[in-house]
Amino acid sequence: MLLISGLAFFSPVTTAAGFNYEALGWTPRDQLPPEHQERLPAFCRGDYLSPVITPLDSDRIEATADEGELVLNGGMTLSGNVEFQQKQQLLTSDEAFWEAESRRANFRGNVVVRTPDLTLSGDQADFDEAGGELNIRDSAYVIAERHLRGTAAAIQTPAEGRLELQQATLTFCEPGKNDWDIAASELTLDQDSGFGTAWHTRLRIREVPVFYIPYYRFPIDDRRLTGFLDPTIAINGMGQAEDIQLPFYLNLAPNLDATITPHHVLDHGLLWENQLRHKTRLLGEGELNYGYLGNDEELEDERWLINYQQAGTFGSRWSHSWVYNRVSDEDYFSDMNPSAAVDRTTHLPSRAQINYKASQVSFTALAESYQTIDETIALVNRPYRRLPQATISLTPDTGDSWTFSQTLQTTRFARKSEETINGSTQTLSGFEALNGDRLLSDTAIAYPMTWPFGNLTPKAEYRYRSYRLYDEDVDSVDLAPDFGAARLSLDGTLVFEREFTALQQGYTQTLEPRLFYVHSPYVSGQNDVPGFDTKATSVTFSSLFTGDRFTGGDRLADLNQISAGVTTRFIRDDGLEQFRASAGRIWYFEDRRVTLNETETEFLSRATSSTLAEAEWNPMADWSVFSFIEWDPYQDYARQQRYGVRYGDDSNHMLSISSTEVNYRDSDSDVDYNTKQLDAGAFWALNDHWALFGRQLRDLKSYSDDEPQPEDQVLELLAGLEYQSCCWRAQFMYRETSPRSSGEFTTEKRFGWMLSIQLKGLTTLGSGTDQLLGESIYGYTRRRYHDF
Repeated sequence: MLLISGLAFFSPVTTAAGFNYEALGWTPRDQLPPEHQERLPAFCRGDYLSPVITPLDSDRIEATADEGELVLNGGMTLSGNVEFQQKQQLLTSDEAFWEAESRRANFRGNVVVRTPDLTLSGDQADFDEAGGELNIRDSAYVIAERHLRGTAAAIQTPAEGRLELQQATLTFCEPGKNDWDIAASELTLDQDSGFGTAWHTRLRIREVPVFYIPYYRFPIDDRRLTGFLDPTIAINGMGQAEDIQLPFYLNLAPNLDATITPHHVLDHGLLWENQLRHKTRLLGEGELNYGYLGNDEELEDERWLINYQQAGTFGSRWSHSWVYNRVSDEDYFSDMNPSAAVDRTTHLPSRAQINYKASQVSFTALAESYQTIDETIALVNRPYRRLPQATISLTPDTGDSWTFSQTLQTTRFARKSEETINGSTQTLSGFEALNGDRLLSDTAIAYPMTWPFGNLTPKAEYRYRSYRLYDEDVDSVDLAPDFGAARLSLDGTLVFEREFTALQQGYTQTLEPRLFYVHSPYVSGQNDVPGFDTKATSVTFSSLFTGDRFTGGDRLADLNQISAGVTTRFIRDDGLEQFRASAGRIWYFEDRRVTLNETETEFLSRATSSTLAEAEWNPMADWSVFSFIEWDPYQDYARQQRYGVRYGDDSNHMLSISSTEVNYRDSDSDVDYNTKQLDAGAFWALNDHWALFGRQLRDLKSYSDDEPQPEDQVLELLAGLEYQSCCWRAQFMYRETSPRSSGEFTTEKRFGWMLSIQLKGLTTLGSGTDQLLGESIYGYTRRRYHDF
């Protein structure tokens, strides 16, 4: 081969004065194609364009020049616009001398080597056709696809696909802007093996060395490679290194790898974290995560975590998933990940599931249990295990407008009747200690009808439950209860439309009244069955039309009610729904009797539900103002209120402000409970370079003198700034959190500083600010930033 094959990838580079990078493909912004200019942010002055070379159809070498002279022994001297080409590899220079006997060539003056992937330039170059070796001195190179450039005192190609550089540099920065680069005494890039090596490597800032590695081995394509990954570090408010991680990656096999991370956590010690990933044809993809701290410096105790997850498919219809979680204590997540978002996990699931899905039948087998890590949750309030649960659903094709469904499910529910919690033993007895098996059968048939002006769906269902209860003798309780009930419903909506013009804008307004009637008779004896997986439904506007008061399978609500609601929409001619408002409530024709427990009696005799209303206004495509209210007409107060505003555009401007308030008043016991919080977050690009961001979660509740309350109303706070150029990005952040302490407020606040520096195209140094912002600021995960 005349020239080297294309290069796939490396990392950073240096700028050297005296090199003409325009000859290597660098193109100023105003000379790029219009569509290319639009892709570049304002802080990028241009980009590299890959050379376009018309390939030759064989391995022959073609040479052209303005002048040529034959010399003794068959040699040849060429001068003026010298070009040598072999296939898609092109070499140009001012002069060239060819030695016929040795099959060697020497090139001088403005030497440029172009391939589809790589461009090289230098003052002189030597080529040995027999060995296919090319040597270039005082050279520069560009890999356009990777926005990579660099310099070298000498570049050699001792073999096809192999590049050796002496006194080399590498950077993603634009020509003339060496904000950072990597310099190495010797640099080797081997495409066949997919990795490169560097000796005496220095990370340089403005050509000043700041970090040294004697030997560095790195991937140059997508193949995995054993070696160190990006380190992370978080600094707290005292200037201490609060969180230091140095992960090491092991490429064990094509279908197996591992990451070992020594993780030092301030005041706790050295935590060893390990991740093992595998792929198998039979079991699919799996991941094992394990963390271990032998002796916590603060707690003087062992800390650990185990997580295993796996998912895969069998053929086209079978799939499976497995999750196993265990942790040593409830504070593990907040203590061992101080730079992560505040964790409020109360239950860790362990679950195994097998699924079958075809066009008219589906099947699921499930086993599930939980580790309750919040020690303030009493044993009686902890979830039941499902060991196991099997569900089969049938949805046969009736061939007409009728729809039919049948669900059969069998489940065994169990939980411990005695456990030590917070150092004391809690024991369940009587009804609370019951475990059991449940058989569930739900049958439904419906005839949905749809017209341009609305829809109407009559539906008939029969729901049946059968139990076998055990583990405790309870007087006057049937240990083998069974019950069933029909449920009839009629759901109808009308859609009225009118067109009008306002402020020179065309609109379509809709008015959509909806009525939903549902009836199901009262079935006695249900209160003798524990609520194994059953909860009261969350109150939202859509819950008006679910036709039930419970989720789960242990309660068949007695229903004789009609829900009425109305929705109006204002839709612009361009399709934007500029405004939507909905309101509704339920009217009950008789008192309700089925409950989850005997204390839930306050609302059962009311003639109507709360009035629910929600609205959303989109003054422009980027803005959204929303609200929701649940109004109690009997005590004249808002049980729930949520409202806020959101903004997000394509220029990295994101804003979210929301307030949530929940109130509860028990007229019988004069209990008054409420929560009120304000959550405000923003990421705001001042220009393409600079951006400000912040988030605050504030407790706005008014506490009575005898209530426990937080020391500070600010529960979470972060604020910072970002700067980016075409080759690097930095985020600097201040953060405050109020970590949970056994589920109660604590006067101890955690605060610290976080710095993250991204060397674009290479790596990110510092703590994971991007992940934290994505979990804290609405819309941040969809932000745009320029990277290679």
